[in-house]
Amino acid sequence: MTEKGAALNDHDFMKALFDLVIPPSASGDLPGAGALGLEPAVATALQADPLLGPLVEAGAQAVREAALSQHPKGLPGMASEARTKVVEGQLATHPLLIMGMSRYLYAAYYQHPRILECIGEPPRPPFPEGFDVEAIDAELLEKLLARRVSGVRKE
Repeated sequence: MTEKGAALNDHDFMKALFDLVIPPSASGDLPGAGALGLEPAVATALQADPLLGPLVEAGAQAVREAALSQHPKGLPGMASEARTKVVEGQLATHPLLIMGMSRYLYAAYYQHPRILECIGEPPRPPFPEGFDVEAIDAELLEKLLARRVSGVRKE
């Protein structure tokens, strides 16, 4: 029997799998998901998800075992086309593998500071310095406060 979460905790395997889901851009401007060190965060999120976690874990383990049966280094040692074939070969029995993993991988990828910079966003959360907010209409605010104080609703 394999160790629970073995595939999700195999960082080299997960990096190779992530690069299949989000590969580097052809121009080289955007790195693949495997180059960003996202595997601990994604694994933790999946292991905490009672619905998708076990399904992704089982699928990842199946892919890992299939890859190891074809190459001594498993998925990380295989060419991209061979990696794709191994993953595709497991999707019939583990159809939620990619969708379940993507649920957490895409969020982690597009929140990474390096990716934010590459797509022209500042490498920080949008608040408190983020979006511009229109000035408050003081007259409207006074009307709202007056309604709250008087307890009268005027419509």
